[in-house]
Amino acid sequence: MLSTLSYIGEKLNNAKVVWAVGASILLNQYNLVEKPNDIDIFVDTKDIHKVDKILKEIGKKKLWEKTSIYSTEYFYEYIIRGIDVDVMAGFAVNHVEGVFEYIFDNNSISELKSIKGVDIPFTSLEDWYVLYQLIPNREFKVKMIEEHLLSNGIKNPFLLKRALDGNLPIEVEEKIKIMLDSD
Repeated sequence: MLSTLSYIGEKLNNAKVVWAVGASILLNQYNLVEKPNDIDIFVDTKDIHKVDKILKEIGKKKLWEKTSIYSTEYFYEYIIRGIDVDVMAGFAVNHVEGVFEYIFDNNSISELKSIKGVDIPFTSLEDWYVLYQLIPNREFKVKMIEEHLLSNGIKNPFLLKRALDGNLPIEVEEKIKIMLDSD
């Protein structure tokens, strides 16, 4: 999976698009999950058409079925070298009190890691702490990230503060404020 990620990464880096990896690959980089399920890539909405063209050239685009959980502006699925690759731009999660729109920009990229000689940008654990609280059945991942942030410190508190400006359920806002106060 990591060799596929570096293959994709090289293509996206060469195209100079704003992108980063999140979800289970991110958790794997912090040793929070052993085996990632797929590759989740976030892209700046201005670059989505360029990314779609690149990924269709190196893989097969799948038909996507809309779900009531998300109101994401662009969600594309591909099979590249036998690996499921999900690409999102304008990522938004529906919840009981409305819709949370994830802001993905250069500030969302918390670090670059070299994987097989290619710089791979990663989203932050802080953003995933928020997102996983909004996605059903992710309580275990929320707890893992929370424990990691409490043990190792919050590297990107501004991302948690930025999330508070979005449309979040009150209980999620409270958890974020407690997390920020603990740092």
